[in-house]
Amino acid sequence: MHKAWLLACAVGLAPAAHAQDLSFTDALERAATDGPTIVARSAALEAATRGIGPAGALPDPELVLALDNVPVTRADRYRLNRDEMTMQRVGIMQEMPSFAELGARRAMARAEAERAGAGLELGRLEARLGAAQAWIGLYYAERRVAVLERLTQDAHASAEAARARLGAGAGSVDEAIAAEVEAARIEDRGAQAAAEVAAMRAELRRWIGDAADEPLSDAAPVFHIDAEMLRHHLRRHPALAAYDAEGEVAQAGLRAARAERWPDWSWEVSYGRRDPALEDMASVEVRVGLPLFQAWRQGPLIDARRADVARVGAERDASVREHEAMLEAGLAQHAALTASVMRARDVRLPLSRQRAEAASGSFAAGSSNASALIAARRDALEAELDLIALEERLALTGAALTLQYAEAAP
Repeated sequence: MHKAWLLACAVGLAPAAHAQDLSFTDALERAATDGPTIVARSAALEAATRGIGPAGALPDPELVLALDNVPVTRADRYRLNRDEMTMQRVGIMQEMPSFAELGARRAMARAEAERAGAGLELGRLEARLGAAQAWIGLYYAERRVAVLERLTQDAHASAEAARARLGAGAGSVDEAIAAEVEAARIEDRGAQAAAEVAAMRAELRRWIGDAADEPLSDAAPVFHIDAEMLRHHLRRHPALAAYDAEGEVAQAGLRAARAERWPDWSWEVSYGRRDPALEDMASVEVRVGLPLFQAWRQGPLIDARRADVARVGAERDASVREHEAMLEAGLAQHAALTASVMRARDVRLPLSRQRAEAASGSFAAGSSNASALIAARRDALEAELDLIALEERLALTGAALTLQYAEAAP
């Protein structure tokens, strides 16, 4: 019996032990590690890193098999043992790219790895931003649903009261109908809010998978915005780091184009077997490329790669200016939203609630009509939903500023 009691307790507590609310931080960590985009870019980084070592290696040697000086005319044509110059030859050939070209290949491989690493960091930022927006959107959508559910109950109660007053001869048909319409209108808005919850949960599932089905924690994220610190860390933004990596790739391309001005060469060693009555022969051959027409071949390629370097630099400067403008706009919007949230929370919402409570008391006492109550409750509803919308926008702005700039610091 004791064992059975322990087993029953364990089964009863198992759901509670495994149930865990999904916090904002947990969602961001999952998005930055478990998403398919992160897995793909991590694999790209690993592939690029593994390619650095072989990039500067020599090409594989080549086996040479040849028949030399085979007659093709007269009576001895296609005979391998009638002419003293005919031989069967076997050898090894090795291409030897210039040291400049080998160094350029290694530089390009390292630059590609840096670009893959920058792409991974940029992908993590995109995933964290996407998860942050989805989590915040879901959190405040659920708050709207809760508010509308409560107000729907109040609206239906007011509609029932209006019908009761009409039945008692103390109210009018218009008031009863208006109360019913208002209850239906609030219920419609509740349905829209519920649809928004489903949409936001689907968006969160896009970034963190099945963990999005877990209930959200009650604590909303709070962001402390330090404008000077954000400006200081602006140039560490992953998008700008990606441009730095692109610049390294462009520089490596320029180095590879310049390396084409240096000649490649190759060597070959072979052994030739002739008729048994004749001596066998050995050969050594060296070939050297002749880049004689650089003004028409290598020169234009070097100019093209130099233009790529200039293009990447200009694009990075444009991106810096874009992010500077985005940061200043975000800071200004955050300051304005902070002030708006404070006014809505401290002034508009309390006054709207007081007015709605007064209208409800007057309606219950019979000294006011349903139209005044509906108008007061509508204003209170809009004030509360406006506050939720402002808090959501403030959280989204704070998340964007913090994730893009504050957390870009090493």
